Amino acid sequence: MMMKRKFAGWACAVLAGVAALNVMAEEVSSPVLARLSNGETITEKDVSQYLDRRVDLRAASRNAWGLENVVQEMALTRALNLEGQAMGEVRRGDGKAERFDDVYGYGIFKKLAPVCEQPADEAATRRFYEQNPKAFSVPTTARLSRIMLPRSEKVDGEPAVGWLLAQIQAIGAGATTFGAVAEKAEKFYRLDPQGDLGWVSLGGDTSIMGALADAKPGDIVGPVPEGEFIYIFQVNAKRDGRVLRWDEASSMAAKRAVSYCQEQGQVQVRERMFQKYGVTVDKPAISNLFKVTKTGG
Repeated sequence: MMMKRKFAGWACAVLAGVAALNVMAEEVSSPVLARLSNGETITEKDVSQYLDRRVDLRAASRNAWGLENVVQEMALTRALNLEGQAMGEVRRGDGKAERFDDVYGYGIFKKLAPVCEQPADEAATRRFYEQNPKAFSVPTTARLSRIMLPRSEKVDGEPAVGWLLAQIQAIGAGATTFGAVAEKAEKFYRLDPQGDLGWVSLGGDTSIMGALADAKPGDIVGPVPEGEFIYIFQVNAKRDGRVLRWDEASSMAAKRAVSYCQEQGQVQVRERMFQKYGVTVDKPAISNLFKVTKTGG
């Protein structure tokens, strides 16, 4: 009897060790991009499977900043799923539990988010406008032209970054124009627009936006690496950010009060869920995915 107990204990220890090794092997083969305090992880493999379903997010995942946003959305969805289970909320349909169940997570989010209603009258709307200038802030915008190429691309036998540097010098010397260079770049990459992008908001925390924020009309910015691509931009015109005047904002201020409340509510719910479930996003690991891709190409 004693030998059976010892054997059972030894077998359990071996199985636990094998399970731990399997987890370690999974993390080595698929980098961990986020962790929760309960021991769960979100790996590159998880993201890939999630994007198979969320085709609307695929384009956003093509650079480090965009992929970070995708991982944060997955982490929030998972935290909301855990919160729903803790609340005893029953899943609809077949009841099959998915780790990143968007529909179930959104249902829990709506229960946690504040109720947002329009101000009662014009006086209340004007009061909201005066007390919340950020809600009516227009970010700095710029009329931009862009040229982008995959880092691994070669143009006229030259690596993309070297070719773009040569084109910047040629534009500066008056030997060619930004538009002409964009037309040539389009022969090598046409999945995204080359040339004029129109008016673009310069909001967002990316290396590209940071570089453009300090540029003046007429400046060429770049080459700027971001993810798998290399970019150059020409700033054709610029409008500084400002707060809308009341006469500009009054017609839509009531609706803006609702949308601003929803935006703030989303931030608050995310912060609460991330804190409660100990969510940490590994930004260096996300950035490293693109470095590995670059080296491998």
